[in-house]
Amino acid sequence: MERLKSAVPAELRRAVGEGTAANLPSTTSRLLAFLEAIPLFRQVIGELTDPELALCRKDKGRAAELKGKGNACFSKREFEQALGFYSQALRYFPISPDGTDASLIATLYVNRASTMHKLGLLEECLRDCDRAISVSPNYAKAWYRRGMVNASFRNYSSSIHDLEVALSMEVTSSGKSNIEQELKLILQKHQNVNEVGTSSSNCINADMPHTEQQPKVILECTSTPNKGRGMSFPNDISPASLIHAEDPLAVIIMKSCRDTHCHYCFSEAPADVVVCPSCTIPIYCSNRCQEKAIGQMSCNQNTHPESNNNVVDIAKLCVTSTKSKTPDSKQIAEHRHECGGARWAAVLPADIVLAGRIMAQYIEKQLLVGKRSTISGPNLDLVHHYDQDSSASKFESHIYATVLFLCLQSYYKSGVSWAEDSLSQLVLLICQIKVNSIAIVHMKSMDGGKALTKGFSGFSGDVMCSVEQVRVAQAIYMSGSFFNHSCRPNIHAYFHSRTLILRSTEYIKAGSPIELSYGPQVGEMDLPERQKSLQENYYFSCGCSSCSVLSLSDLVMNSFCCPQSNCLGAVSELIHHRHKENFVHVSIGESHVCTLSLPDVSKFDEDIVKVGKLFFKSDTMFNIDPGFCMSCRSQLDLSSAVAMSDRATSKINRLKELPSLDNVPEVLIAEALQSLERIEKLRHPYSKTLAQSHDTIAEAFAKVGDQEQARKHCEASIKILEKLYHPRHIIIAHELIKLVSIELSMGDGASAAAAFARADAIFSLYYGPDVERILPYVDVLRRTVSERSIDSC
Repeated sequence: MERLKSAVPAELRRAVGEGTAANLPSTTSRLLAFLEAIPLFRQVIGELTDPELALCRKDKGRAAELKGKGNACFSKREFEQALGFYSQALRYFPISPDGTDASLIATLYVNRASTMHKLGLLEECLRDCDRAISVSPNYAKAWYRRGMVNASFRNYSSSIHDLEVALSMEVTSSGKSNIEQELKLILQKHQNVNEVGTSSSNCINADMPHTEQQPKVILECTSTPNKGRGMSFPNDISPASLIHAEDPLAVIIMKSCRDTHCHYCFSEAPADVVVCPSCTIPIYCSNRCQEKAIGQMSCNQNTHPESNNNVVDIAKLCVTSTKSKTPDSKQIAEHRHECGGARWAAVLPADIVLAGRIMAQYIEKQLLVGKRSTISGPNLDLVHHYDQDSSASKFESHIYATVLFLCLQSYYKSGVSWAEDSLSQLVLLICQIKVNSIAIVHMKSMDGGKALTKGFSGFSGDVMCSVEQVRVAQAIYMSGSFFNHSCRPNIHAYFHSRTLILRSTEYIKAGSPIELSYGPQVGEMDLPERQKSLQENYYFSCGCSSCSVLSLSDLVMNSFCCPQSNCLGAVSELIHHRHKENFVHVSIGESHVCTLSLPDVSKFDEDIVKVGKLFFKSDTMFNIDPGFCMSCRSQLDLSSAVAMSDRATSKINRLKELPSLDNVPEVLIAEALQSLERIEKLRHPYSKTLAQSHDTIAEAFAKVGDQEQARKHCEASIKILEKLYHPRHIIIAHELIKLVSIELSMGDGASAAAAFARADAIFSLYYGPDVERILPYVDVLRRTVSERSIDSC
């Protein structure tokens, strides 16, 4: 893309950058005319759309090479490496329409199944055996391998049946002898042992129903002068209530997750991944997810997706009210138009591919109802903020829209006639995606979290459970896009597979705004960071309650402590101007000033008065410059304090940079503790830097087995975070889980039970009955805590 950008003349680039949405028909047509006239553009489009040039096309030779590498690794008992090679071979192996290569595909499935059997992945092995048999029913090795894995499950009746079928199909005498020996052993076991059935089910996420009864509520789309459209509800809403559930209009997996997650339901990919039959881009956790993504697909790349009567008519969609009900999204062949060897879907950015999916869905809808007239583009009722976009961003949107337009033209060919404004509509669609798309985030257990999901039978003293958010996909939710932002939201957004679920986290009065967080939250970022992020990404200055009222979190998060040891006042790097009418002006940039009202101290923690006493004890106008205490005006050498704090933090963070914390050098821990002492003397007692330092050191102590010190620092971190967020914030729950894992390691079941009870109450508030489904390790941890607390009694 950089080659194309540099080829555009400065005058045309300037016209695009300075244009408005009203000028789009002119600027897009001028750019298209210029690009179509240069060979470079035709070369780029050819590279993106020609199946013969695509790196993502099927390649039988490459598949055979990968199979050979897998065989070599298997012979050397390098089973994990063999598993990877066999999966890649399946990804590259072309599927012939006449089934002539069925035996080769079945061989790959059986080879992978044998590898997984060696690795103890029995359910995955069983599924690959089923796939091999479905492809080649007369393949004796597939029946034999399935019989052996059924025996591992003690499912002897099925095992005997499979081995008898394998015996009847085997043609070699050595093979028959081997099967007869195994069959004899299993017949003996069958007489002595009761059977244990097993299931070869797959895709635990994609089709699990949302079992909670959907609330019979109608959210109202309202409009306010300051925030525009937003959502509210005419009745009171209780905490932990299910507010809304919605499937996406369109969704695309993030590039970073392409090889690790299912491209349809976004669960972590199992060992026995299923691949696309026509290209090497996507992987799926099951045949079911594969069928949902590509439909009942033939090997002809120009075959269009099957129609779906439940596709939203995006040309007419305008949400004014919505029921909290997940749409019945049946088979939407979202990957079909990207398939057949063209590589543009693998190369272009995720938001551009997402725009292509929305456009393709719109086109298919028009073709479904027989509209073969000129295609313009989807008229999504979403803001685009094109006129507020930077010149560079406008130019980039033009380039990508033009490239995507040609790629879609290449797929649909003469089947679609394009309107004159279709390209300009595509530019606006890309801008709408930038502003309105929602990141699908899944929770991933780290370190001790992996042990928790497997149970605590082998629980060691060096486990510290932690959880991180993984951004797995990007999606457009039409109704979800109408919820406004707040830096202290009253609803929590989470995802089951690709379904967006919104749940209240506090009591919401009738008619009050129902608001989620677009990312920035109090406690996570301070006021300047939040305002900058929202302005850069969503083009607005936040005026929520947390950005209009002086808060303890914003005063202390990045502040330093007063040089007077008996003063809790905060020393900030920002200029604060106290206005005589109970307002404080905070300079958060060269030309940006936020006006904050003073809180009613009778309703707030008294800490805010101790931290910023000067704001409350006088109603006169004055400034508090950077480096001066907000409580007693004592001055701190701010530049020196910043430098020393940064050096100390850097030394503590060296613990994170170690390739493994299993063997932490004692000298590094000693240096980290010395650095922590410096930070405690420099930073405010409630600063985020201090909390993060305690957390890093707690993890290091947990890894070396000093659980007493790990608990001490973990508790210190939690106390600070409760000041920055609030005691019932979801962040606190995750930190409490770390504390629970430490206390379990210490054998302190009673303390672990108390900490878990606090965490569990918060999880129930944010996830309701979905806790175990979204955080599967919580149920294991609950049982473990119960057992340990009973043992300690």
